[in-house]
Amino acid sequence: MGRGGDAVFDLTGRWVPRLRALGPQADRVAQAVMDGAPGTDWTDWLVDVHDARGRRVLVRAFADVRAGR
Repeated sequence: MGRGGDAVFDLTGRWVPRLRALGPQADRVAQAVMDGAPGTDWTDWLVDVHDARGRRVLVRAFADVRAGR
């Protein structure tokens, strides 16, 4: 896994009412993915958040989420 060949897409998305809530929501998404595949190397994985117009608004490394536990 990793190295740019794998991805998990959330095509539905979520409404996040405040910009400051994006980080914690991205962390929850990353943690849920990691919890679903224990033992995977998440080093190169990212949560890449876009707004309703498709503009990137946040990028969070899975490794940063794991470090914050």
